Amino acid sequence: MLLNLKYLIIIILILTIPSLNKNYLYLIYGLLLGNSYILNNNNEIKLIIEIEGKHMSYMTHIHSKISSLSYCKNKMPLIKSQIMQKGNLKKVMLLKTYNNNNYLELYKKWYLDKHKKNIPNDIYNYFNEESLCYWLMTEGKISNKNLFVNMKKFNDKDINFFIQFLENKFNLHQINLKNNWLEFNSNNIKKIYNITKPYIFSSMKFKFLT
Repeated sequence: MLLNLKYLIIIILILTIPSLNKNYLYLIYGLLLGNSYILNNNNEIKLIIEIEGKHMSYMTHIHSKISSLSYCKNKMPLIKSQIMQKGNLKKVMLLKTYNNNNYLELYKKWYLDKHKKNIPNDIYNYFNEESLCYWLMTEGKISNKNLFVNMKKFNDKDINFFIQFLENKFNLHQINLKNNWLEFNSNNIKKIYNITKPYIFSSMKFKFLT
């Protein structure tokens, strides 16, 4: 009797674990290109979304978007403040999703080992205009009217593959690579803005206007 009850509980838990729907995957594929990562530790596998910056409203937006899909708690995670060089204040949010075995398939695609990321081949299927937007809103840095994104977590082969992918899929031209940073010029930023407008959060709009 106890054994049957145990199996029943396991079945209920499996049935209540939400699958990763395609809209959620579009967001994940954008975020995993940055500091966010999949934690795979013994019986625990979950997505850890790491967002740095000064824009609290954007962090709240990301949490609301994911919690509304039932992939994390409704309670906003603790946001830590760090004092950087020259006295600048940086805020960091670590949003931990629920434990979900469906992340295991993603982990196998995105990781060469526990520390080295890999850009998966199926990025063709799961990286769209929304993915592009959230990637740049989260990781993009504006300097001299150009937009820069750090790709230090990936090897040269992956970075060159991704540049070609971006140029072909979104009709971008001359994306430069400088010391592991992708550089988007003003013409590319204008193109990106036009195709990502529906997804741009208000406090992040400045990254797309040159």
